Amino acid sequence: MDVLTRYRLELHWDSVEPAEDDRAVLKGAYFTGSVLSDAAQINDDDQLTLDMTKQHAILAPMEDFYQAVLKWKGVDYKDDKVFLKEAWIRGKYVNSLEKLENDDWILIDCREHEEVSHPFLLVYWAEVYKKEKEKKF
Repeated sequence: MDVLTRYRLELHWDSVEPAEDDRAVLKGAYFTGSVLSDAAQINDDDQLTLDMTKQHAILAPMEDFYQAVLKWKGVDYKDDKVFLKEAWIRGKYVNSLEKLENDDWILIDCREHEEVSHPFLLVYWAEVYKKEKEKKF
């Protein structure tokens, strides 16, 4: 996925623990990326809906979209990063189609989510990458 530098947001974590069939806890999760310098303050208790359907277009047609909701309770700004407290990701395919590993990370495209248009576009295009920045699929 090509994302202009100014719209680039990355989600990293230290470890991931499957909690339920459709939920994984992200320990030590944080956002980084150039978009943070222009972004509004991130709310302490919030969520993002990530659409990773495009990443799996090479597979047989899916009966639905591959979307996951990233939630957190608490944020801490430190050293050009936003650390997410109590972070988890939930979605039908989180622990099956796309089993997240400790060294993976998610690239989030924040284009078209400026303050004026954001209320109308609540889903963010996203893609899972390995630590080496290679696509998983």
